[in-house]
Amino acid sequence: MPPSNTHRHPRLRGHDYRNGAYFVTLCTRARSHLFGEIVGGGPDARMEPNATGRLVLDEWHGLPDHFAHLRLDQFQLMPDHLHGILILDRRLLDVDGSALSGSALRADATGLDPQPIADNTDRSGTGNASQRGTLGVIIASFKAAVTFKLNQQNNTPGGRYWQHGYNDRVIRTTRGEFERIARYIAENPSKWR
Repeated sequence: MPPSNTHRHPRLRGHDYRNGAYFVTLCTRARSHLFGEIVGGGPDARMEPNATGRLVLDEWHGLPDHFAHLRLDQFQLMPDHLHGILILDRRLLDVDGSALSGSALRADATGLDPQPIADNTDRSGTGNASQRGTLGVIIASFKAAVTFKLNQQNNTPGGRYWQHGYNDRVIRTTRGEFERIARYIAENPSKWR
């Protein structure tokens, strides 16, 4: 008897992933410590990126150059993962990204046209993940660019550096959730095991 398909797709059905604020976590394959090391301890702990970590940071900082509707907020590179807050405003998909400032987007991160776009929703439960400018497309693009450059740099054609998929959370503006998540990200090095 074939195994039953019990995988539940992690994305919210009917949610417009081209819009809103998201807390994302991307992990290295097998949680390998590829990006550097934590130096110091307690509140003075900080991440010291190696060459691979610096390449990852360069690609992360370059994302808004490729996606005009994207603003980066708090982020933290760790030895085996990356945490970040991404803010997307689909109204900027086809116009110059300077229309809204980052601070204006942060203040109303999840209040930007919050209605789902049901006509673009895939009925399989995967949402609109393959549409231009969605969170999934942005993360896939980032991971692919890092992998391509690392494979070139290390002469490892076909090498894989990332764990499959990523974790995300839609950030709500209620009860200080944005601030709690930003603080968690900033304090991550001090809690390193």
